Amino acid sequence: MYRNGLIVLWAAALARTCTANGTPHVRDIFFVGGEYIETDNGDHVRQGQMYVEHLRPSGSTIQAYPIIFIHGATRTGIDWLTKPDGEPGWADYFLARGYECYLVDLPYQGRSPSPPRPPRDLRYFSTEVAAQRFTAPEDFGLWTQAALHTRWPGAGHMGDPVFDQFFSSGNYLINNVTFQQTTARATMSALVDRIGRPVVLLAHSNGGAVLWLAADARPGLVKALVAIEPLGPPFKADFPTVEDARPYGLTDIPIAYDPPIVDPAVDLIKDLHVSNSTDLANCTLQAEPARRLANLVDMPVLVVTGQASYHARYDWCSVEFLKQAGVDAEHLQLEAANITGNGHFVFMETNSDSIASQIAKWLAKLLTSHCSRDTLACNYAVY
Repeated sequence: MYRNGLIVLWAAALARTCTANGTPHVRDIFFVGGEYIETDNGDHVRQGQMYVEHLRPSGSTIQAYPIIFIHGATRTGIDWLTKPDGEPGWADYFLARGYECYLVDLPYQGRSPSPPRPPRDLRYFSTEVAAQRFTAPEDFGLWTQAALHTRWPGAGHMGDPVFDQFFSSGNYLINNVTFQQTTARATMSALVDRIGRPVVLLAHSNGGAVLWLAADARPGLVKALVAIEPLGPPFKADFPTVEDARPYGLTDIPIAYDPPIVDPAVDLIKDLHVSNSTDLANCTLQAEPARRLANLVDMPVLVVTGQASYHARYDWCSVEFLKQAGVDAEHLQLEAANITGNGHFVFMETNSDSIASQIAKWLAKLLTSHCSRDTLACNYAVY
């Protein structure tokens, strides 16, 4: 009996130590956030919780600050684990460099359970839209820079094995941005609280709004933000349609400003900057003197944009908005680093490690510069 018990314990420990043809690590899974609600018949169920996958490198060198990876619309934390061509994803890249990684499925997406009363209004991307915007934009020419796209691993259309893997990993999304952002802010705050030490937040696309909101809610526990083609531009959508959006600038729900605002439509006075190029979007900023993003002032932010993405039209405007609001924002336009041909899903494309290397170097430089006032940061090294 004693021997059998040891075998069971050994097997359980082995199950948590993973290699998956990548960097050895320990894997834990848990949920944060959510609440119990009473159903119509008096029973209770839970809603709003978020799935979290925690990957910790098995090696002796652990970086000071974990990275929380936040996916985009209709996606899940799987995006960071494995690329659709079967190559290791960014989670493995950063694990190999000593970073703890937390991968989330935002509320009501992926492995975070659906609400007890699922809404009928769900958002999804068709195969046609996915090809047009993400995997084969060069075949459609919906924006000028699309012709430069060369880095998707495969044909980028339905029936191609890599595309089929990519599309199969998507899911539906509740089509209510204020609901999405409100629930995500709550669960991300709960995750940062549970970790209990400073973190780096890295988000893609629609997850960009969650990035700003989580940092706003827990500024004392967020060291830096990495925004991969974040939701934007401020105040007005540019692609696929031009329309008013994001009344708080880069979010649809309240975020702290200084001086405070009550009604964003009244208090955030806008100033339209008309583009002199058909390749770039118009840019709506605050009129001067601009209010500051109270909890993000001086927070280091890296915005990353692919050369061939539709975000090349307007991410520069999101960066200008952040700078105007007092944020320490830097824009990495990949072609300026001789990294060319990338679309919206830069972390899935053939040169994704080169892009991850740029981010790792930025983090290392930033956090080692804090070494004199934050001894934890001294653990960082340049990669």
